[in-house]
Amino acid sequence: MPVQGSRARTVGYGFGERLRVRGQVARDNMLRLRLRVALKLMALLALGTFALVLLLALLSPPGGKVDLPLEVDLTGIEPGALREIEWKGRRVLIVHRSPEMLDALPPDDALYDPASRLDRRPRGLTEAHRGFREQWLVVFGESTDLGCPLELVPPGSDPDWAGGFRDRCRGGRYDFAGRVYRGQPAMRNLEIPRHRIERERLILGGS
Repeated sequence: MPVQGSRARTVGYGFGERLRVRGQVARDNMLRLRLRVALKLMALLALGTFALVLLLALLSPPGGKVDLPLEVDLTGIEPGALREIEWKGRRVLIVHRSPEMLDALPPDDALYDPASRLDRRPRGLTEAHRGFREQWLVVFGESTDLGCPLELVPPGSDPDWAGGFRDRCRGGRYDFAGRVYRGQPAMRNLEIPRHRIERERLILGGS
């Protein structure tokens, strides 16, 4: 009889142990399942974040700067004068061309690209003056070969030429419409930023 009781206790203990082990296995499986789900969610979140960053980078303008419009009052710029401003990290030159400056524009055969076929510019500009109004010229203030700063040379101040813009590195010359002369280091006219003129206001960028 004692032996039979011992067997009963042993059998009972083995069944309970199996139940405990099965419960532990079930809990372990559930934990592993939750870990796998969490890892997959983290991977999806990381992938979505990467895709969003990539999309924003592709949609951003060059240089990473937002093309916010900038308004400039033109009323204080006298004929023959230049105003320099900074926009999107670049120098912009605003020139109120005087009648003498317009008269000093050279013939086409003195220019490398008189029709501005090689340069980037907004639509609607006149070919000869490269402006929405003949008295106003708006250009980026660096040469098109090395990106050197430009200086304005008024008409009659240099006996060797009629005046215009000259870069401070190699002396490259551009006329008062920003067109490069023949025989210069640069072969492209000065770049014109996207802009418009409304009454006496210059608006850079924007729609």
